[in-house]
Amino acid sequence: MSIVQNANEVDGAATEEFLASSEGLRTVLTVLDQLGPDGWHTLPVAKVLLELAQKRFAPVAQAWHRPPEDATYAAFLAMRGRSARTARDPWGVVTRAVELAMQAETYGERLLISPERARRPVHRPAEAPMRAGEHEEFLYDIVATEGSVAGRSDDGVERLIATCAAFLVVAGWPHARARRVVEYVSMRAADMGSRESALDALRRDNVTRLHLGLSHSAWNTLVGLLIGAKPRVGSTATLGVFARVLLGDQLGDLLRDTDLLDQAQLTCPGGSHD
Repeated sequence: MSIVQNANEVDGAATEEFLASSEGLRTVLTVLDQLGPDGWHTLPVAKVLLELAQKRFAPVAQAWHRPPEDATYAAFLAMRGRSARTARDPWGVVTRAVELAMQAETYGERLLISPERARRPVHRPAEAPMRAGEHEEFLYDIVATEGSVAGRSDDGVERLIATCAAFLVVAGWPHARARRVVEYVSMRAADMGSRESALDALRRDNVTRLHLGLSHSAWNTLVGLLIGAKPRVGSTATLGVFARVLLGDQLGDLLRDTDLLDQAQLTCPGGSHD
């Protein structure tokens, strides 16, 4: 408990390590709940917790084109709720709350409705209103062919792009490049109509690979990571990040898969891949 009460007197890295654990977050949130609203102003560890949340959720905000402060505020609201204190995975609850908040704000702006209404797909208008001079075709308007990795739904494609881009950013990709490469691979995969065709076509796409500054091995790893691996003799096919997200995985689920995160880090532009 001393690390909760005396955060300014202990090593900052030790404090962040404590807060990054499920039990550490639960302990701090329980103390803050007992102290009431003033606890967030008077308890030194509360400031450290908010700073950690800003660093942790900045990629999520960037993936949805929101300022990092929006994600921090969404995390703050989630951490004040009972579910974050009582859940088996408190950080998972907060992560999901931040993702939903960023989605709602983005859809709210796009559809000219409130974020509260945008949280529920059933309350969203069937078509986005056309603004003067606006002719952009959003990815969620693309109808994927049957068997494609990018299935259509109200949230499907935009959630897919944002979650996968945020995952790559956490792994070390620059945000703008991560967003572009996820959009590009998802659209090419939808055009191909099957995973095998998409893998073959994208792995031969040297123009895009060179534009991104990736080696052959890094590009092949990235394509396989996103789309999935072909089945080989004696083994089954491996689900790609696209399929995992479309099947319900959240950003937190992807980040808890250390093998997947290690693989993503090997694809970062400028790294040693050859």
